[in-house]
Amino acid sequence: MGPRLLLPLCAGTVLNPVNSTMIATALSPIGREFAVGAGATTWLVSVMYLASAIGQPVAGRLADEFGPRRVFLGGCLLVAVGGLIGALGPTFSWLVAARAVLGLGAGAAFPAGMAMVREQADRLGESAPTRILGLLNTASLVTLTVGPPLGGVLVDTVGWRALFAVNVPLGLATTALGLLYLPRSRPRVRAVAAWRLLDLPGTLLFSGVVTLLLIVLTALPRPPWLLFPALILCMFGFVLVELRATRPFLDVRMLAANPPLVVTYLRVLLTFLVVYGVLFGLTPWLQEGRGLSASVAGLILLGMFAAGTVASLFGMRGRTTVVAAAGSRPGRARRRPGTGRRRRDHAGRRLGLRGGVFGLPNGMGQVANQIMVYRAAPAEQLGTATGLTRTAQYVGAMVATSVVGLSYADGVADPGLHILAWAFSGVGVLLVAITLVDRGLRRPTGA
Repeated sequence: MGPRLLLPLCAGTVLNPVNSTMIATALSPIGREFAVGAGATTWLVSVMYLASAIGQPVAGRLADEFGPRRVFLGGCLLVAVGGLIGALGPTFSWLVAARAVLGLGAGAAFPAGMAMVREQADRLGESAPTRILGLLNTASLVTLTVGPPLGGVLVDTVGWRALFAVNVPLGLATTALGLLYLPRSRPRVRAVAAWRLLDLPGTLLFSGVVTLLLIVLTALPRPPWLLFPALILCMFGFVLVELRATRPFLDVRMLAANPPLVVTYLRVLLTFLVVYGVLFGLTPWLQEGRGLSASVAGLILLGMFAAGTVASLFGMRGRTTVVAAAGSRPGRARRRPGTGRRRRDHAGRRLGLRGGVFGLPNGMGQVANQIMVYRAAPAEQLGTATGLTRTAQYVGAMVATSVVGLSYADGVADPGLHILAWAFSGVGVLLVAITLVDRGLRRPTGA
């Protein structure tokens, strides 16, 4: 697989993480401009997670059935459209809609790209292309690294609308690269009508489950209790429909017979619960609690993602996930004696160093988990399986934003940050335990 294939795939891979992280530094300015509270601005985060959690497995299914190249190009064009909507949006509701479109578009690139890698590997007779998977994850992590500081600089210099506008050239450029360099997908032989391949009842029920879960989480601690039975009924109906479907959207039987894949999804969920919890819990504390600018707050987060990028280069063996899981236990941020600039500099360095240690799960964990999905998922369902990896990631993110909202219910201050630290430390311990007992991670990546 040459650089011509990797160039558009890497460009498409970065669209989702850059939009996931840049927005963190813009929530406060957007809230002030539209006179909405912190609870409302979290919808800019949650709606993209919702769109990605639903859209990525759907995009993966479309890639499996209709060819990944078409899905990849369509997703990149949607990114450009979403960026334009957000850059020109006159109201807060327009921004929420723009984030939903960005989530659908950016989310399509990764599962389609993974399906394309599998097609090329099969053509060339290669086994799991560890180097390619590592490069794609490294590209994603590099973007996570520059996302917070880039977002902070854009907010402080150009304004928060630049975070949306930048998607227009990014989406169009990635589409052009895809048209130039991506190979056409292999022909699909279909014995039934195209619309029947999509399993619309299963897709709609899956969307309902994720949407109801998001509404319940965002309404904590006072969720509408009638939604709980609706959520349970929707989950039960989804499983029942998928068990009876000839070509299910989500092969429930395959998952039940594939514990390594299910455990990988659980590990991804827990990892990103902590990752996004720290990202969206620490950023407002730095800005509101410590009075730092958006660009300075972004630079402090730089260490976390930079360490993850370096760690990803060593994350080519499953056993490295144990180290990554251990790094997911954040320490508490404490005030220490001292005054003036010296104390602020010392605190900033301490936070940067802790962020660097915490960046380990972003690197080694992501690469190892993606290799596990590639190995465990059936070849003809890799797009869907990869999309479900991102669903697990964003369900973790949705839980994280809810935990952050609960911790800061009385205002962004030190007590709320300490609650977050204890909560995410407990999740980190659970993640270590699950990783240690997973025997599938002990196999060499070439096996």
